[in-house]
Amino acid sequence: MKRKTIRGLEGAVFSLLVLIFALRSVSLIQLKSPREFQKGISFTGYTKNAYSTWAAQESLKRLKKTNARWISLLVTAYQDNINANIIDYNGYNTPADDSLMGIIDYAHQLGLKVMLKPHVDLLNDPDHWRGQIGANFSEADWQMWFSSYRQFILHYAELARQCQVEQFCIGCELDGTVRRLSDWKNIIQEIRQVYGGRLVYADDQLESNPEAVQFWDELDYIGLDLYPTLTSSVNPSVSELCQGWEKLLPKIKLLSARWAKKVIITEIGYRSVRGAAQNPWDWQKNGLVDLVVQRKCYEAALRMVAGRSYLAGIFWWQWFPDLSIGGPADTSYTPFGKPAEKVLTLRFLLPM
Repeated sequence: MKRKTIRGLEGAVFSLLVLIFALRSVSLIQLKSPREFQKGISFTGYTKNAYSTWAAQESLKRLKKTNARWISLLVTAYQDNINANIIDYNGYNTPADDSLMGIIDYAHQLGLKVMLKPHVDLLNDPDHWRGQIGANFSEADWQMWFSSYRQFILHYAELARQCQVEQFCIGCELDGTVRRLSDWKNIIQEIRQVYGGRLVYADDQLESNPEAVQFWDELDYIGLDLYPTLTSSVNPSVSELCQGWEKLLPKIKLLSARWAKKVIITEIGYRSVRGAAQNPWDWQKNGLVDLVVQRKCYEAALRMVAGRSYLAGIFWWQWFPDLSIGGPADTSYTPFGKPAEKVLTLRFLLPM
């Protein structure tokens, strides 16, 4: 009886050792395996309850059908103008915390991963944009603005932690602020104390000033919002657009090599409007509906970013929680209900 007990104990110990070795092997395999390419779409609501409705959940289910695996979830705070130094994230145009938390939970239920992406916009300054914030600041203004930004961004870093968000974007297109290197590094360190996931910043200056951001070493990824003019043709072929990408991609690769960081295209988008291939960032451009040019731009981009080892993901701008936005008569950025959605669905099904 005693011998059987000892043998049973030896067998149990052996089984435990085998299990530990197997788990360790799995962990080593996971560490060595490359991270997935982030196939993403920006999910963008602009009111307090934008993400709280049945329509928002239904829209997210339809987004999932594009074979996207990630969403970039937008939450926008506001300051009055480029000279203001207080950021408000409690107004009607900012999605409420419970709205954000609810849609993050629903996204996770659908099997989607989430990058939370807080923005700062201007509430009463139509002649300027966020990239010009700080143009006229004194040193005292800078101190006040970064104090306000710190409070704002740490609030959403904490929300990201609570909701187990997979990735957090610490800022977007704040061109006038990035020269304040020590201020940004201090904020990044504080974010890391709150949130343990992957961090990225979304810069838009690849072509105009690629060395503007000097804190990439503090982050996990380089983020680029890309809205380049790739061709002068109003009705370009996919081949012409690909030629434009061939000139753009070396700049991205060089930036990646310079910092030894992979690049996420944190935004890219094209409207379904005539002339969409020129100045794609122009969200106010007037023109006739052009579903074909949008489709071609999607096809060229998805064809050209595939297989680039220095790229870690792409997030398309944009998809709304409002189901009424989209379709063949719409000229906005969304691919919903347009030929571009079919291109996205087919390309996202393929390895990238």
